[in-house]
Amino acid sequence: MSAKDIQICIGVDVDAVAGWLGSYGGQDSPNDIQRGMFAGEVGTPRLVTLFDRLQIPTTWFIPGHSIETFPKQNGGGGGRRA
Repeated sequence: MSAKDIQICIGVDVDAVAGWLGSYGGQDSPNDIQRGMFAGEVGTPRLVTLFDRLQIPTTWFIPGHSIETFPKQNGGGGGRRA
């Protein structure tokens, strides 16, 4: 049996805190806000490290609010994230 050529596409949506703002009253919930902060401050750098280590090309979709809130983690909106 010959080897199969399996290809996938990985896209990352970084909503961070933006996902909780203005939705169902989440902007008033410390738990919801903290989840968004963790995603922006910790989750994004972890994913970048993982994808770099495994040499996986990715496409990132980042709302302007998340870029402004977490500029270091999101590459300031341009280029590679760190």
